[in-house]
Amino acid sequence: MGFGFSFPIIPFFLEEDIGLTDPARLKFWVGLIHASAAITLAIFAPIWGHLSDVFSRKLMLLRATFCGAIVIGLMSLTTAPWQLLVLRTLQGCLTGTVAASTVLVASISPAAQIAFTLGLLQTGIAVGSSLGPLVGGVISDFLGYRAAFVGTSILMAIASLIVLKFVHDDFQSSPERKLKKFSLFPDFKIISGSSILVKMMIVTLVVQAALSVAAPMIPLYIKELAERAGEEILMLGSATGMVMGIGAASSALAAVLVGKFAGRIGFHKSLIFCLSLGAVLTIPQAFAVNLFQLTVYRALSAFFLGGSMPLINAILAVSSNKQQQGTVFGINTSVASAGAALGPMLGSFVAILDLRAIFWVSALILGLSVITLFRGAQVQKQENYSEE
Repeated sequence: MGFGFSFPIIPFFLEEDIGLTDPARLKFWVGLIHASAAITLAIFAPIWGHLSDVFSRKLMLLRATFCGAIVIGLMSLTTAPWQLLVLRTLQGCLTGTVAASTVLVASISPAAQIAFTLGLLQTGIAVGSSLGPLVGGVISDFLGYRAAFVGTSILMAIASLIVLKFVHDDFQSSPERKLKKFSLFPDFKIISGSSILVKMMIVTLVVQAALSVAAPMIPLYIKELAERAGEEILMLGSATGMVMGIGAASSALAAVLVGKFAGRIGFHKSLIFCLSLGAVLTIPQAFAVNLFQLTVYRALSAFFLGGSMPLINAILAVSSNKQQQGTVFGINTSVASAGAALGPMLGSFVAILDLRAIFWVSALILGLSVITLFRGAQVQKQENYSEE
C-alpha cells in the first residue's frame, strides 16, 4: 500500500512540482527514474537473498521496510529530477520487501500448500497495491504530491514495527552455510545447475519487462485520453489511482483463486494459461477511448497477469532446497529487477513515438514468455515429481 501511495504520481510530481514541462524530457526522466531502482535492486537482491540464508529472513525483511521508510521519506524534499533519481537508485540498493517476504513465506510453507500460501502473500501485495493508488491519489490531489511520499514513509515505518513485533523467524542455517557467513555473494551455481530454475528465471525476466513497459506511462496515457476526448480531468492523481487500484484489486482476486486451481491442473499449465490471456487482453488498452474503457481493459488483463507471479514463485520453491531458497529468490528478484529496468527504458522510447504502442510492445513480450514456457517441458516433469 505504501509504495502505491507515491510511485504512480511520479510523472505528475516531475511535471507540476519539479517543473519538467517538456513532454519528451518528461517521458525520458520518468523511464529513467523508474528503471534506476530496478537496476540497483538487480545488483543487490542476490546479496540480500544470500544473507537471508546465512543470518535471518526476518532481519532482511526489517532491513527492507525500515530503509524504505527513510529513503522514500526523503523523496518528499527533492527539488530536481536528479535528486529523485539518486534516491530511487538508493532505494533499489536497500529495499526489496516483496522478495524478503516471499523467501520467509516459502521457507515455512509445506510443499503441498506452497501455491496457496504464496497466492495469499500475492493477494496481500495486490490488495495493498489497489488501495495505495486510490488513497494516495486523493491525498496528492488535496495535500500535494509531496504528501504522498510522506504517506509512503509512514506506512513503511508501520510495516517495520509489525514485522519487529509479530513476525517470528525460526530459520536455522545449515552448518555448511554458517561457515560462509562472511561471504557477501551467493553461489550462482545453484541456478546454473538446474535447467528448470534457468527457464523460470528467463520467464521472470520477460514477464517483468512486459509489465513495466506500460505501467510508468499509464498516468500520461490517462492525460492523453482526456485531451483526445476533449475532457478535463481535474484530479489526475485520483484518476490514475482509480485505474491502477482497480487493476491491482483484480490481481488480488486472481492471486486468491490461482492456488485453488493450480494444484489440479499443474503450476506449469496454469502459468501458460494466465500469461496467454494476459497478453491477449493487454492489446485492447491501446484502443481505449475514455477512462472507463481503460479501467475495464486493464482490470481484465491484470486478473490473469496477477496469477502469474504466485505460480512462478511456487515453481521456484518446489524446485529448490529450503536452505537455499533465499539465494534462489534473491537471484530471481535480481532477474525480475533487470526486466523491470529494461521495461521502463523501452517504454519511454516507444512512448515518445506513440503512447498507445506501449501496450502492443507489452503484449508481444508476454507472448515471448509463453513461447519460453512451451519449450520448457522439463518444468512440468519436475513439478509433478515435487508434488508427489
